[in-house]
Amino acid sequence: MFGVFLAEHEDDQSEICFGGYSRERLNGEVLWSPVAKPELGYWQVRIDGIQIGGTPLPICESGKCIGIVDSGTSLLGVPSQSLRDIHWKLARKIPGDPSELDCREASGPDVVFNLGGFEISLGPEDYSRPTAMRVESSSTGQVQVVCRASLLPVDRTADGGNPLTFILGEPVLRKYYTSFDWKKHEIGFALARQPVAGKDEAGVSSSAKLEHAVLGAPPQTPQIPVLVQV
Repeated sequence: MFGVFLAEHEDDQSEICFGGYSRERLNGEVLWSPVAKPELGYWQVRIDGIQIGGTPLPICESGKCIGIVDSGTSLLGVPSQSLRDIHWKLARKIPGDPSELDCREASGPDVVFNLGGFEISLGPEDYSRPTAMRVESSSTGQVQVVCRASLLPVDRTADGGNPLTFILGEPVLRKYYTSFDWKKHEIGFALARQPVAGKDEAGVSSSAKLEHAVLGAPPQTPQIPVLVQV
């Protein structure tokens, strides 16, 4: 078993824990989903349904959608056939023409994945591109500011894979601490406990800590020799 924690900010440290998972990084209980078709070699789960803003996504109503949990994918991956539709559903028009705008702070619909016995979700702060798009009308000259999602098209048809494949990449892994149980063929999800303002739970600045730490490792300073008389 191993657990993965991805930090939201570059100044904080991400972690991988071998032999279990780090309870200090959890902000709730771990909910487990069985690996779908483990013989394929992917850490993937079955997606029973997806809702965007409370409206079900038609392509997943059949129950054939799957989600591959992948720390090597920086975006949320969606099937190519549904890329345009999902982009439209996640786009938001912003009133006026603000000079400064971070779309991750603008309201928008939640994306909810039904993994069987529980749900995980992404908000606009998780999937949005930071920079807005400004569209100028050629007829009126008016400017419409639009916030968009960062999505990765996924096409599994070329290699004979499931065409209804989503990739649950970094946006999911930053929000949820994920645990991978090889023996039981399960993936666990729990809301991640992120450090506050660049500090860990003990109030220590992340930049002041080591690049990595090994639990149970020998001490860095040599120990005093012990004399044993026989």
